[in-house]
Amino acid sequence: MKKGLSKGVKKQLLSIGFLVLLIGITVFTLLQSNKELSFENIGAFIASCNPYMLIPAFVCMLLFVFFEGYSIHIINKKLGYKQKLVSSMVYSTADIYYSAITPSASGGQPMSAYYMIKDGMDGGTATFSLVFNLIAYTSAILILGVIAFILQGAMFADFNGFCQFLIIAGFAVQSLLLFFFIMCMRCHKAVLKVGNGGISLLTKIKIIKKPEKWRAKLEGVVEKYKQGYLNIKSNPSLFVKAIILNTLQRASQILISCFVCYAAAPQINFAQLFAMQAFVVLGYNSVPLPGGVGAFEILYLNIYGLVFSDVFVSSSMMVARVISYYLCMIISGVYTLTYHVVIIGKKIKAENNCLQQPTPPEGENLAVEQTNEEGSKNYEEHE
Repeated sequence: MKKGLSKGVKKQLLSIGFLVLLIGITVFTLLQSNKELSFENIGAFIASCNPYMLIPAFVCMLLFVFFEGYSIHIINKKLGYKQKLVSSMVYSTADIYYSAITPSASGGQPMSAYYMIKDGMDGGTATFSLVFNLIAYTSAILILGVIAFILQGAMFADFNGFCQFLIIAGFAVQSLLLFFFIMCMRCHKAVLKVGNGGISLLTKIKIIKKPEKWRAKLEGVVEKYKQGYLNIKSNPSLFVKAIILNTLQRASQILISCFVCYAAAPQINFAQLFAMQAFVVLGYNSVPLPGGVGAFEILYLNIYGLVFSDVFVSSSMMVARVISYYLCMIISGVYTLTYHVVIIGKKIKAENNCLQQPTPPEGENLAVEQTNEEGSKNYEEHE
């Protein structure tokens, strides 16, 4: 009798289906509302680009994957786990791939933790490593947002109201996340008190039906960040390295669009391009959708439209998006799948072989023991 699809596979297929639906709706909306967006115009845009300037865009896409993996690699090394760099890269690719196909990017970190545990790391250390990196990641987005305002703060006033709202919301969300992390680390008792009070209130008004379940979740989250703080406190230089690597990771993603535009319009101010894309990244991070699909396109069209023509903006957006999101997601997915089949598959097979080793009958064990004893006696007599 044939087995049906596993629960995990079904969830993944549903996530991919949801992402494809989002992409379809976005592309359809863009085609309907933007007459300049066509395969002919995109082809003409690519033909006008300096190919040597497009190469750095692809390199930056690979660096985006590398810097996250290397950040986790040095964190794990400091925590006493010296995995090969090839293993650390799968923690990055799994995060990128599953974040790209799950709502609110909720599937990335659990899958990274899964591969860490499969590689021999205990669950607690894997969690601390990812929490450590997440705090650095959130800090990096805020750093790049501040840089954008420093470079092109006056441009922000020219954005339409909705784009300004998304950018401010993105800055606020990341700031609140960082504030929550710090509160959990430094004032965990206060967070538990406020959180449990909120759970009690929501229980009274019938929004939460299982308060104990939510209290346990809250305690688990607070404990994670409390332990993360102890790691940061004992390794301040490591935290600085993690922030630098995460900032380089996000900067690499921003530079993809910069190089795509610069390849076709070398006369543009590169610093201005960087600030514009940093505003886009900051804005779409406020939307709980995989890859910020929809929000990215709205922000890009409106922000870049202040500088470039409609044809240039729509074409450059599609090229940059294909490299930075879709191609990156495909490469990450292929790497993760290959690692799972080749490396994890071998480990699972080896574990199963160990479990399936036949245990000798008691009589055989006794005979072996007697033979060993006799051999020892003969050796002693000989000596």
